[in-house]
Amino acid sequence: MFHTPIDTRSANATAFGRYPATKPLQFPLAMDLCRDQVPGAADCDGLRLAAAARKSTSTHAFLPAFANADWRVFASFCVARRVPAGFRVMIPGRSDRTLRFVVEGALWQESAAASRSKVLAAGTIVGEDALFSDAASDLDVRALEDSLILELPLARQKELAASCPEIGFELLRAGGAVIAAGGRPAAAREEQVAAN
Repeated sequence: MFHTPIDTRSANATAFGRYPATKPLQFPLAMDLCRDQVPGAADCDGLRLAAAARKSTSTHAFLPAFANADWRVFASFCVARRVPAGFRVMIPGRSDRTLRFVVEGALWQESAAASRSKVLAAGTIVGEDALFSDAASDLDVRALEDSLILELPLARQKELAASCPEIGFELLRAGGAVIAAGGRPAAAREEQVAAN
């Protein structure tokens, strides 16, 4: 009726010749496979994004619980892209599952469905709805000035989640927090910012 876990310390565990019978195998999530493979560079776009997000007061601020090593790993899965002022980052009506993060500069975001527009400064996430939906976006996003954007396409999101599940989970949690903050009334958001 119930599944009984296999004991890795059984007598036949030594038949493989790799591990002694007295020591259990290490659980894969406890092994730090991602962080050890990314060099600790002095300048990292991920760390600059983290610093900008901490300073941001926007409801679109991307604030996952990442350590510095996590930011480096996260940035290694992203594609850094410099865009000139006026460049169209997202086009309404297109199904685009790419997440974008503003490292430098600012973007102008207009939503045709909600008739609202806003400026997205450094430290913010763009296109967070793509985390949970395949639907075409109604956002028209343009660069207000020369900007540096980190892009995380769907294929790279899947690779990140497969190789570093804890970082992938934090990405989902932080993106969900931005979506939830956007759905709350403005008075509730102001109370939360004042409380922090």
